[in-house]
Amino acid sequence: MSLSSPTPAPSDAPSPPPPPSVADDDQHVVAPRWLPSPFVLLGGLLWAVLSAAAWNVPMCCEAGLNAAVVERLRSSLLHPAFPMTDLPAVASAHYSPYAVLQGVTARFSGLSGPSVLALSAAVNLALLLTGIGRLARLLTPSRWVPVLALIPPALIHWADPGRWSAPSTFAVALTLNLWAWTGRAVTRVPRPRPGRPPGRVPRWAEAAGIGVLLGLVLLVHPPTALGAALGVVALIAVKQRTRIRPTVRRWALAALCAAAVAAVWPYYNGLTAVRPPASAGATSSPSGDGVPASGEPYTWATAHIPPGEVVLTDSLPAMYALAGHGAFVLADEVPDAGLPAAERRARGRAVTAYLDPATPQEERDRITGRYGVRWALLTRFQRLPENATVLAYSPRTGEVLARVAER
Repeated sequence: MSLSSPTPAPSDAPSPPPPPSVADDDQHVVAPRWLPSPFVLLGGLLWAVLSAAAWNVPMCCEAGLNAAVVERLRSSLLHPAFPMTDLPAVASAHYSPYAVLQGVTARFSGLSGPSVLALSAAVNLALLLTGIGRLARLLTPSRWVPVLALIPPALIHWADPGRWSAPSTFAVALTLNLWAWTGRAVTRVPRPRPGRPPGRVPRWAEAAGIGVLLGLVLLVHPPTALGAALGVVALIAVKQRTRIRPTVRRWALAALCAAAVAAVWPYYNGLTAVRPPASAGATSSPSGDGVPASGEPYTWATAHIPPGEVVLTDSLPAMYALAGHGAFVLADEVPDAGLPAAERRARGRAVTAYLDPATPQEERDRITGRYGVRWALLTRFQRLPENATVLAYSPRTGEVLARVAER
């Protein structure tokens, strides 16, 4: 008799799984539902910081020009003047749907152009961030990819907040949301219907809405619209779940709606309008004591000049700061494309002649009388006319604001 223990019978029961390792356990950690994503946290922080900083952006370059557009629409919504020049605007591409919405806000709220511009910055950033988040969710499941997209807006604003273009930011924000909308439309699986073939992607109304949004981007910022259209075509070609051929008519409707929106805009034809040259690159201007005038807020001057009056100056930063607070300038160094060339040249010659020390006072009086000039903003190197009275000056740049007497 053997004293060894009997061998246990084999069992069909599965062996218990090995205990999970620390590495395996980490892979299954799920963040609580109530915890915001990194993009929401960092994006919200960026939105708060840049929205607050928008109230301190100097009215130079693009910011001053955009504020001037709002001021003109606040004065006359249907028949505004050119942003910088006291002449009725004809087919000025500055008066886009985005600008008109700002003008309506200014008229009904009583806010000034710079104030509406600061509020618009918060709205633009919110649209931009939502567009980044929506598009990132469409392209990747990663939670950190949209966080990386927050770096460019932060760097652009940090580099030079005065050159942040509100219309182009708004157009980019619309473009990102347009791409996200298009991506959702082309990747949706059509649902079969009893007794009928599956639906087409996109729906008619959806295609029309995408086209209208693309038309708005074209009116606000045509260069961005070109990239927006290419992105829509790329998404259709790469991500379309159903065959493209059955949906050609729907996408043709989208293109037709985009062209129609741009063509029927009452302020200018978005398909043929000539965009004005960018003002952000033209920053060479007089300065005093080595201090660049582009950083001057000019509040010491705008406090004296009523909105709608004409100022004579050849300082480019002063032009945009004054126009952004409601004044006009006699001649703009970067004139609107809709202003006739002969008028631009005549106004430029008038400014040059007025500031020339050799010009007789009678000629200066003729210039101020013809163009309705009541103010002159001069650098510390320019001669004060005989009939001008200094009202304010900048200790930072040495520029002076003078009231021109009527004769």
